[in-house]
Amino acid sequence: MTRYGTTILEVLLAILILGGAIAVLGEFSRNSFRNAKTARDMTQAELLAESILAKVRIGIIEMESAFDVPITNSANLNDTISDTNAVTEGSLSEILWHYTLEITNLDDDGLTELAVTVRQNLPEEQQPVTCRLVRWFAVEPETEETETK
Repeated sequence: MTRYGTTILEVLLAILILGGAIAVLGEFSRNSFRNAKTARDMTQAELLAESILAKVRIGIIEMESAFDVPITNSANLNDTISDTNAVTEGSLSEILWHYTLEITNLDDDGLTELAVTVRQNLPEEQQPVTCRLVRWFAVEPETEETETK
């Protein structure tokens, strides 16, 4: 009788150890998945911000301050990254990214700061990814044309 009792105890202990190992491996797997998703979202936000900065610099997007503009596949951003999860139709609640443009004149010599902030359209409790890129450039002062007669 003692022999069978020891065997059952050993089997229960082995199952307990196996269950603990599976729980630990599951937690590692969940953390790895979450970190990979965050890294993907951060990369996507940076690529979107770079794209918006380039479009502002070449004139596709108007160079003026803007707040919380949804990123869609509209005329403003029609060639944004192909898998940005931007929507082409539907409600604004389906928009996954927003951007903000900040234009600051730094001095009288024409140095301008252009800052783009891209953020996920998620509630704060879900810790949305945010990326802010800043570029400085010289803007040539506008010259007034004079008429000569």
